[in-house]
Amino acid sequence: MKELSVIIVTYNSEPDIYGCLEALYAHNDLGEGLEVIVVDNGSKHFKSMQEELNRLYGERITILCNTHNGGYGQGNNIGIRKASSPVVMIMNPDVRLVQMSYREIVSLYKQDKNLAICGFKQIVNLNGKRGTSFSMLNHYNGLLRLVGGVLANRLNCFCGRFMYFCGACFCVRKEFFEKAGLFDETIFLYGEENDIHYRIHKACPKAHDVYLRKTVYLHPTEDRPYSEKAVQLRIQSNEYVMRKQGRKQGTYIHSEEQRIKWAMRLVKR
Repeated sequence: MKELSVIIVTYNSEPDIYGCLEALYAHNDLGEGLEVIVVDNGSKHFKSMQEELNRLYGERITILCNTHNGGYGQGNNIGIRKASSPVVMIMNPDVRLVQMSYREIVSLYKQDKNLAICGFKQIVNLNGKRGTSFSMLNHYNGLLRLVGGVLANRLNCFCGRFMYFCGACFCVRKEFFEKAGLFDETIFLYGEENDIHYRIHKACPKAHDVYLRKTVYLHPTEDRPYSEKAVQLRIQSNEYVMRKQGRKQGTYIHSEEQRIKWAMRLVKR
């Protein structure tokens, strides 16, 4: 039986996937206990990528071809259903593991039967600049989300009651994930982390999360170009998540407006 299953969803990810897998296997301290599943969401050059991955890793990797590009959640659900271990790691193809012990993670889940989600420290460049490892839940006041999120990440201070982990790289107990209904496939992108955090803890009241501050991954996002389309999609998805949680329409939009307003005020100072 496998001890840890890593799920990576790809979509035109050839520039990223090889480096991602190289770093992933460089940290493998589980040997045959590590399971790696790549789910492709219809990449343009899937066949050539599949052939190269088979050449490099052979049967060590399971490669699944999705019928369509259903987004982050739908692609990950395919991999999660295929996973044979009790602990699943969700990882974006542009992530590079920097400091990681799979054995430590597996041990934590074995020792603590109520451990649901395990998150790690995110950096955004090789100089060690901190990224957003976790965020305040999206229904909170915009100022609280801004200040609380920034300070908490800077101080490595995580509180699972008020925060959720970044979806670029985290671990989850498969049993709890399935009990919560897996990712909501209505969401194509953005808002999944907040949504699954809420549903797991609603379905499993005794569950709790752990932040491993010494476990580090690189997610190079600081140079990503601004996209108005992405902003609109993020707003739509998070508004949908807020309505699922019984929040008033406009909850996320109002919180974002406050967060941006206060961010501009603090920058001017």
